[in-house]
Amino acid sequence: MKKKYILFTILFVLISFTLFKYFYPGDKNSVEKHDFNIMAHRGAHVMWDKTKYDLATGCEATHIYKPTEKQTYIENTIESIKRAFDLGANMVEIDIRSSKDNILMISHEINLECKTDGKGKISDYTVEELKKLDVGYGFTYDGEHYPYRGKGIGKMPTLEDVLNTFPDKKFLIDHKDGTKETADLLIAEIKKLPQERRSNIFYWGPPEMGTYINQNIPEVKRLLVSRGEMKTCVINYELSFGETFGKECKGLALGMNREYAKYLWGWPYNFIKKAQENNSLVFLMVDNEKDFQWAKDLPVDGIITDYIEDIAPKYVQ
Repeated sequence: MKKKYILFTILFVLISFTLFKYFYPGDKNSVEKHDFNIMAHRGAHVMWDKTKYDLATGCEATHIYKPTEKQTYIENTIESIKRAFDLGANMVEIDIRSSKDNILMISHEINLECKTDGKGKISDYTVEELKKLDVGYGFTYDGEHYPYRGKGIGKMPTLEDVLNTFPDKKFLIDHKDGTKETADLLIAEIKKLPQERRSNIFYWGPPEMGTYINQNIPEVKRLLVSRGEMKTCVINYELSFGETFGKECKGLALGMNREYAKYLWGWPYNFIKKAQENNSLVFLMVDNEKDFQWAKDLPVDGIITDYIEDIAPKYVQ
């Protein structure tokens, strides 16, 4: 009887401790406040219906939402980037791909058929040819109406165009093809910048390429963890009962959304505190009013949004 009582007591203590660790959000005052970043994903742009994502082609343009009066910009263009900064973003994520003549272009897809009136891959054409295309050609919300067709002619910028137009702004550069060849082109482009400007450029892509770029340009650092690193870090955190993340995400930013955060030990303050102890940043995905209400008072390092027109004014008002 005594042994059963002892075992029951131990089990009770373990369960109580586990529940406390899981549900206790931590002390808000124990978290340091850092500079806050508002990152616009691809600038200001119309959004697509993610439930209709075409796995075969990866094309988003065939199932956009019907544009509102606020959404009049085509992603990854000079106008969309400027609009994002004007609204209050202090960092914009852009996608790079290489042209036939080894110029870095700003474009998400490798296949031109998705969003432009071109055929084939970006790497099949020179920068001069690519700058003649209509980057709004393929966007449609019903297969019959193409609200951006004719409005994007000549609007695929080069990375050099973007950096020259916004010399004092921060960018997260998404290395879409992940190749060393494109990394070398990126290194060459960034080396054209004055040294004091290079720290405004952040890298997102294969970790080994991020290391390679950083070795060549120490001012350029990776920002967000890769999906693989994120998975490993969160698993480590969960298995350690919310005590540690591990080396994979040390010095990098963790991206969290409202749906997954609720399953983390000690969300939010203990999670953020442990991230800071790991020299990691925390960015939240904020795309709607529910996301904003969830995120607005949390002492994180920034947010990432696809809806900069709706979200940025809530933070800068």
